[in-house]
Amino acid sequence: MRPAPRGQVDEQVRWGPRPYPQLLRGPRHRWWRPLLGAAVVLAGLVVLLLAVGAAYAVADALLGRPPTDEEALASPWAFLGNNLVLAALVPLSWAAVRVGHGIAPRWQASVVGRTRWRWMVQSGLLPAAVVGGSVLGLGLLATAAGQEPFGSGDQRSPTTTAALVVVVLLTTPLQAAGEEHLFRGWMSQAVGSWFRRPVAGAVVAALVSAAAFAFAHGDQDPWLYADRFLFGLTASYLAWRTGGLETGIAFHAVNNVVVFMPTVLAGGLGESLQTTSASPLLVLVDVVGFALIALGTTRLARRRGLVRLSAPPCVESSLGAVTRNGLQAESRDSASASITEGENPR
Repeated sequence: MRPAPRGQVDEQVRWGPRPYPQLLRGPRHRWWRPLLGAAVVLAGLVVLLLAVGAAYAVADALLGRPPTDEEALASPWAFLGNNLVLAALVPLSWAAVRVGHGIAPRWQASVVGRTRWRWMVQSGLLPAAVVGGSVLGLGLLATAAGQEPFGSGDQRSPTTTAALVVVVLLTTPLQAAGEEHLFRGWMSQAVGSWFRRPVAGAVVAALVSAAAFAFAHGDQDPWLYADRFLFGLTASYLAWRTGGLETGIAFHAVNNVVVFMPTVLAGGLGESLQTTSASPLLVLVDVVGFALIALGTTRLARRRGLVRLSAPPCVESSLGAVTRNGLQAESRDSASASITEGENPR
């Protein structure tokens, strides 16, 4: 690879390398750009809320009455609609990055400018084991105490239950991707772009996005809010230490599928979706599980040599992605041929 011209070298020194939360702090950054992106997000959320309201109005007209809680929340059509609305947060986040920051949306996926699909699958295995073990353990404890761990009361046919299972399996990953793109993607990168120091940007971005993520889930007691806040912090840490959203999306999708499936089969989905409280035991179990996932995934990413730093967009042609050791990787032209799934060439 030929050495970069003097001007490009100066750009490399000034702008790179940076972690995922600071990818928007590059040559195009201005203090007002995150605010413009926020305006795009707010406008998009208004449109989505109007669409949801219109859907409820149509359901009311067709039924001749307001839909019941189960029809509005736990039916296959309602669950599908909810997940698709949340999945729409992906293109909304892309629009915020494009319009607000003047950056190609692909840089929201990872520091290599694309989704590393193989890494997403690999990094979802540990969360599946940890979350599955937690749900099983808590379920056994609840059963031993004479409680119904996954709820009951939903009245539905086997066909409806099967339809719900399919909807949960196929669309929950889309819902998870939507929330991760909005909170750990656009919001974290927008907040992080306001800070000169990468660590400060990553920490403040994690705190802000985790607080917003937990608050967005509506009415909840302090324990449930804390649980969701800690989930958001863990997902932000994963994005920072792996250089992208892939692990957070896998973690989020696996968590929701593993939690929803037993409630669907037990007939407690409606009750689960309306939960507004959590026990201290649940939070404690989740803290341990989140720590295992964060540490285990970080170690796996290090062993894989996963790219987690890159120059901000607009100078990637001269710098490209860099390894965790801060060494310059190939230019984009050569990197596309030698870097597979976002890993450093071996």
